Amino acid sequence: MPPIKAVFYASLIGLAAFPHDAVYGQSLGLPTASRMDACRIHYTAPAIVETVTKQVLIKPETLGTNPQTGQTIVVAPAVYRTETEQKIIRARQQDWADIICSQDQSVVFIQSLQRALAARGHYNAVATGVMDERTKRALRKVQKKAGINTAEVTMDLAESYGLITHRIFTK
Repeated sequence: MPPIKAVFYASLIGLAAFPHDAVYGQSLGLPTASRMDACRIHYTAPAIVETVTKQVLIKPETLGTNPQTGQTIVVAPAVYRTETEQKIIRARQQDWADIICSQDQSVVFIQSLQRALAARGHYNAVATGVMDERTKRALRKVQKKAGINTAEVTMDLAESYGLITHRIFTK
């Protein structure tokens, strides 16, 4: 019987298992190029919406002449209407991200992660090597900036922080 791996749904904070089967993985929407035995999360990146407010001219200003000086003056100011419009800059996206499996997160790895977070101003505590709530809050804050609402250590984050040097994917 093939092994079973857990998938962490970041947006649902739930746990689901799937067998080591490429067809089943494709039915879940897993990327076909990545390993089936890798740990990953399914996340929803929120849409980016821009609100634009503009003034629309309804009635132009009325000009007249000052009888004493002969200069042009504004008799009645222009009338404007405010219009607000929202534009979707990026639609909501669902995707998968490879993460560092929890069994691969040693005390030394978590200490290095905590020091890396502290060096970037996201973690203000002693590097204990324990994945505590303070560490998870710092991770979630960093991951949210990348568009992933999770407290998991993604491979991309671990790579960018220098915690892993490269990823090797085999077929």
